[in-house]
Amino acid sequence: MKHFSPGLSDSIASVIAHPTPCPHCESSSHIGGGLCVGCLLQTGLEPDDECASETLGSVLSEITIADKNWRLGNYEILEEIGRGGMGVIYRARQRHSRRIVAVKRVLSYHADSHETLARFRREAQAAASLDHPNILPIYEVSESEDGLPFFSMKFAPGGSLQDASRALRDEPRHCVALVAKVARAAQYAHGKGILHRDLKPGNILLDGRGEPLVSDFGLAKWLDTTSDLTRTLTIFGTPGYIAPEQASGPAAQLKPTADIYSLGAILFDLLAGRPPFLGSHALSVIRQAAENPAPKLRSLSKIADRDLETICARCLEREPSARYRSAHDLAEDLERWLEGRPIIARPVLPPVRLWRWSKRNSKLAASFGVCVVLGVAAIAWQIRSHDLAATERDRTLQTRSIVVLPVLNLDTLRPDADISQAIAESLQQTLSKRGPVRVTTYHDASASNIGRDAIREIGSRAKTRTVLVGTRRSVQGQLRVSLRLLDAATGDQLFVRVINLQAPDELESGIGESGAEEIYSILSLKDWNSSVLATRDVGLRNPYVRDLIVAGRDLTFHTTLTDVERAIACLRRATELAPKSALAHAYLSSAAGVHAHYVPDKHFLELAEAEALVALSLEADSADAHRALSGVLYEKGQFLESIEEQLRTAELAGAEETIARFIGNTLGLLGRPDRSLNWYAIAREQEVRPGENDALIGDAWSKLCADEQAEAAYNRAAQLGPELDLSWLGICHLRLLQGRFEEARDICVKNQGSDKNFLYGQQMQAQVAFFSRHWAEAEQIYRDLITKNPEGGGAFFGAVSYDSALGRLSLEARDETSAQAILEKSLKIENGALKTAPNHPAILYQIAAANASLGRITSALDHLEAAIKAGWIDYRSLSFDPRFDSLRSEERFHQMLNSLTLQVADLRRQRLAVEVAYNNSAK
Repeated sequence: MKHFSPGLSDSIASVIAHPTPCPHCESSSHIGGGLCVGCLLQTGLEPDDECASETLGSVLSEITIADKNWRLGNYEILEEIGRGGMGVIYRARQRHSRRIVAVKRVLSYHADSHETLARFRREAQAAASLDHPNILPIYEVSESEDGLPFFSMKFAPGGSLQDASRALRDEPRHCVALVAKVARAAQYAHGKGILHRDLKPGNILLDGRGEPLVSDFGLAKWLDTTSDLTRTLTIFGTPGYIAPEQASGPAAQLKPTADIYSLGAILFDLLAGRPPFLGSHALSVIRQAAENPAPKLRSLSKIADRDLETICARCLEREPSARYRSAHDLAEDLERWLEGRPIIARPVLPPVRLWRWSKRNSKLAASFGVCVVLGVAAIAWQIRSHDLAATERDRTLQTRSIVVLPVLNLDTLRPDADISQAIAESLQQTLSKRGPVRVTTYHDASASNIGRDAIREIGSRAKTRTVLVGTRRSVQGQLRVSLRLLDAATGDQLFVRVINLQAPDELESGIGESGAEEIYSILSLKDWNSSVLATRDVGLRNPYVRDLIVAGRDLTFHTTLTDVERAIACLRRATELAPKSALAHAYLSSAAGVHAHYVPDKHFLELAEAEALVALSLEADSADAHRALSGVLYEKGQFLESIEEQLRTAELAGAEETIARFIGNTLGLLGRPDRSLNWYAIAREQEVRPGENDALIGDAWSKLCADEQAEAAYNRAAQLGPELDLSWLGICHLRLLQGRFEEARDICVKNQGSDKNFLYGQQMQAQVAFFSRHWAEAEQIYRDLITKNPEGGGAFFGAVSYDSALGRLSLEARDETSAQAILEKSLKIENGALKTAPNHPAILYQIAAANASLGRITSALDHLEAAIKAGWIDYRSLSFDPRFDSLRSEERFHQMLNSLTLQVADLRRQRLAVEVAYNNSAK
């Protein structure tokens, strides 16, 4: 016998104790080199002679192998991956297709157990009858040579949900999305007449893409049979995840609500890190589930909100009838939560709790009930018949009630109480002809511009079922009024109409008989879910397309171009799958427009315009389509047309935060920062994250040269939203306009590299160096910037394009040939852009700057005058910009500069007066 060195023995022991996968065939290997026995022999016996006709495989196939455990039917067993009380699961390879699968067979010592074999065959039969993307597919059902059944199924490399639960704990959206898909799979099984009865994290596998696959139908029951086969087994499910009725009642009485309980327990486990009930043994857990209500999710989980707690509580109700009616309803509520819409489930009310208590304490409840009935009978005896009729009428009126909020005047951004009253009176008169209706006005002037939460609060306070909101504005001598009827409980839009009138007294005829009939029909419905669903965009009816649309929408407004490009990819796919979805086309237009804004590219702008027009052709009153088109028009420099589309969006969807901010930005570009502040104030009232709009407010004050107010707004943005903070750019720009160059330089250095995606910090640093005449530093930064974006710079503070700055710097370096070439190129680009947007103030300003640098005085002054007429008012940038040095001796230049100074001073004075008046009224 040979003797091995201790080191070699240790090495062999390590290989045996820790087998590794063979690099050729992936089977487990206990050989130091990593090869399995077959591959080792294949390598060693490989013939050198190319004429050899017999391969090692054909030789080995003729050898009778005594140990058949590594081969099962048509499958080569690679390794054991799971074992339970009934069977064992292997990772295997199908011999001819070489596909990796999972194989499950009955443990050999169960060969004589009729019940176990029946249950195993039941699992194979149940799973094989189901074809759903989130149910683990069965490939083959067969028997081994010794007569024991086995079946092969898809191999799930991601493990089970139980294995992944710790990694998912801080990702509630991912958890909810997974459970929603499992609920859809359960609904499919229920529709095929199959009840799973053992849903738990361990039975939900994850494929290579993280998609859930429901497995292990060993306890499955056919809903249309009365057989109670599985109740004869000792196993009836997993305590902690099974419904109370599953442990105590006969299987024949179980319904899909048993699986809904299990789904709620799984969601609870993922969010809280433990099942709803814990105990020292199974009977203790089962007893708790039957006798006690489930604990509140938020008492154990910090990441769950009230809606998720309500959904879990609804699933975990002890009474099956109190749970969701179907797994479909549960999936719908989970998807509503993912989309940020109100869920259907509501917390259990005290009367319902009292009813359930009475069922558990029947004798005590009966005694109490008798007392209550006698008391109520005594009181009812004294109530007059006409009071009962009045009560019934009030009830009817409450179900058909509308409260009209103050209409927002889009011309003045002030509530219009007069037209609100006229609308209420007109509706009351028109609708009363059709039946009992109650229309009232809500007198809180601050309620003219509100979101969903405020709608629900007002609806509760006014005890109304619907809320009517609207806008008014003057359009070509006519009065345009928009009316939107909202569900007071959810904020969902039920009705929208935009009408053109000559005067407010034409409201009744403007709404028309058809409009009145539609509103009355809506009020008469008991349940609006079907009505709302019928009007939903076609893309939202397909779960996969809906996910693409939601993901694309969210990614569009992230802060990286990579995310915007991912958004475009998602939304392109959505439009391919749902070409009739106006929403998908509108969001694709918005994403392409955002890309064109940050990286000028006519192809993206053309895509944005085409998709917006497609969306409008599919749905003319789509607020999202009008919003997308307004973005396209903005990028094309058609600002007045863009504002019109923005106002159409406000009419169809309300003056919500994003559109109010967009209107404010456009007005600022047109030289009206004083009006921008009004719209930013509306945006700030609705902002989800405090401080989001303060940097824009600071920019508007900065354009008005109200530096104290500007700095206060920038500081507020920095304090309230540090994770989004680019407010330092505003403060740095303010120091630059004040001529405090060293302070501006210090701010740039301090915040260097804070915005690697859009190069704002680097642009600011370049402009500070350029305006302060640090030529070498400015040239170095601008040369770096132009390599990253050859046509950039014009949309930033001061409208200093990179090429025009480099042309001016070349003049300073006395390289006149290079300077002229660069500036002529810049002029060519800007003149091309001017053809698309002939009244764009920033483009006109850049053309004036390039002409001034080239010494073309008259052309520079003409274009500068045109820029000022179009809305350019930043005279402080003009006074420092080196590109205009050749004009500083021109009298016409100084006249324009002085005129701008007076114009801005007048706007500032008027705006500050408005601020004082507003503050006094607030006191």
